[in-house]
Order: sequence, then structure tokens, then C-alpha cells
Amino acid sequence: MARMKRYRLDRVLVEKGEAQAAQWTFAGTSMSGTEQWYGVTDGNFPTRNKWEFVLRIPKAAGDRLEIRPRSTPKLKVWEELTDRSLTFMRATMPAARGKRYCQVALADPTGGKTKDVVRTDERHLLPAWFDAVTRRLRAKESVRKTRGTDGQALVALVREDDHEMMIRLFFAMKVWVLKEKFTLPELQD
Repeated sequence: MARMKRYRLDRVLVEKGEAQAAQWTFAGTSMSGTEQWYGVTDGNFPTRNKWEFVLRIPKAAGDRLEIRPRSTPKLKVWEELTDRSLTFMRATMPAARGKRYCQVALADPTGGKTKDVVRTDERHLLPAWFDAVTRRLRAKESVRKTRGTDGQALVALVREDDHEMMIRLFFAMKVWVLKEKFTLPELQD
């Protein structure tokens, strides 16, 4: 088995671009707010490393923030990433108030599904590039009350205004996972 490249989040350089008022649709619901654009260079690659991202910030403070690529380098493995996003919800539990969280949901390089949601008991199976964000990882039930069965889903916490880390998390969960064809090994019972 070939060794995976050692990606580093600090090599993802983010430059803030223009912002404008915008309207968009999320999960069939019309939203309005601001679209903030970012130019991104992934310094983990010497070429084909220029990206453009858009962060959608809704007017309603409690609504989810959405980060997605507007354009990707010309590589087949990343073609569909403009149709993928990470969404950040407001944390409501006392220890995480004032922060946003997103599910740790890895892209699926097999094409069998759109994502692979990571549970807290799978945390140790994540690739090495997640080592830099270990202190940000929590069980969902510790950041927000949950009515469903996703309390043990692994989530990543970020400050509300830390747009750079939101973009870096997209690289960790989608870009590098697809490039390395990384899948979680099956847990043994």
C-alpha cells in the first residue's frame, strides 16, 4: 500500500476577497445574506493548487454558515467538489457557546455515497492531517442538544469568525481525502 502524503493545514493559505449581498437556496429553502469570497492556495502541492471559495453568511444569526469551492484546480478527482459544502451550525451547550461546529463527514472516494460521517469511536482512524485539529473535535451531544441518533457523531468546533479554519477543514475532509482515496477502515465488533 502506498504511503499517504503528509498534508499540513498551515500550508493552506487563505486570502479574503470581496463580499456582496446575495440570495441562494439551501436544502430547498431560499436564503439571503452575504457571500464572502476567498482565494486559496494549497501549499501542499507545487502546482494545480489554486482554489476559489465562497462563504455564505445568512442574515438570520442562527442559520447555518456554508462554505464551498467556487472553482477547483483542473483535476478529475476534484471536479465535483463545487457541488459539495461544509455547513457550520451554532453550538448551544455552555462549554461551546459562541462557536460553530460542523460534522466530520469525509468525502467518499469510492463514489458509493456522498459522505462518510465519522463517529467518536472512529476518531483514532482519521488520517494524520487531523492531528492538527484534535483539540477541536467533540461529540455532537457536547456542543448541541440532539433529538436524533447523531449524538455520537464527531464534530469540529471553530470560532464564528474563523473562516480560514472553516476552509482548512474542507480541505481535510474533502480535498485530501479524495486525492489520497482515503476511506475509514471497518471497525471490528
